Amino acid sequence: MKYYDQHIHSSFSKDSEEDLENYFIKAKENGIEYVITCEHFDPHTSVDGTSWDADYDALIAYQKKLKKKYPMITPLLGIELGYRKEYMDEMEEKLVNHSFDLVQLSVHDSGVYDFYYPEFYHNPYENLNGYFDLVLEAITNWTDYDVLSHIDFAFKTARYVMKDIQLKEFEEKVTKILLKLINDEKALEINTKVQETIDDELHVKYLLLLYKKLGGYKVTLSSDAHSQDRYLSSFDKYIKLIKSCGFDELRYYIKRKEYIFKI
Repeated sequence: MKYYDQHIHSSFSKDSEEDLENYFIKAKENGIEYVITCEHFDPHTSVDGTSWDADYDALIAYQKKLKKKYPMITPLLGIELGYRKEYMDEMEEKLVNHSFDLVQLSVHDSGVYDFYYPEFYHNPYENLNGYFDLVLEAITNWTDYDVLSHIDFAFKTARYVMKDIQLKEFEEKVTKILLKLINDEKALEINTKVQETIDDELHVKYLLLLYKKLGGYKVTLSSDAHSQDRYLSSFDKYIKLIKSCGFDELRYYIKRKEYIFKI
């Protein structure tokens, strides 16, 4: 078995136009036996008030159609839950209504602004402190997930505004998040889309070495692709980097059960 990309988006997500079939084609070309998308569920976004909510019934029907066309590939069902405290009942309903293989938890939106957009970062330190507090709140209040996605999502954006800002400056808050992940036996995602944007190996090494020092060992690697050209993007590079930080395995999930992939 080859390690498969566990965080990709298709046209079933609001911010992607990629036909799901194109990921099946890429998987077949790479000899990969599983395809999983983690389509967005972000309730009542601050950008326009709308919810990013995939039509999972239509997605499952399309997966079945693609399985017939690509019998060598098994489709899996994932979701990227965007945490919002005031909408946890909707998050819970989403998980109850479908049987997922993998649940990724993310923080994209404070309810006032979306951490993706640099124009909100008038004070990057204030924004990042607020972001990391919100991530800790998310993983404290919401425990029904498998992987914390892109812990450095807002840090990526802050780097647009302040090039020299360093994750180490927020070590106390990041440490609390990592310790909570370790205590709750959740996995930390290394997201190559975020890392390619930050473009600083010292940043991701700092994060991984801090995680390992604290006792962390559950790591996933994902591209967060929104188009097929980024499927498995930079995997070879980041597998080497993850190994250089003392990790010799990655995690993957089927039916919410965790499996080990040796690297």
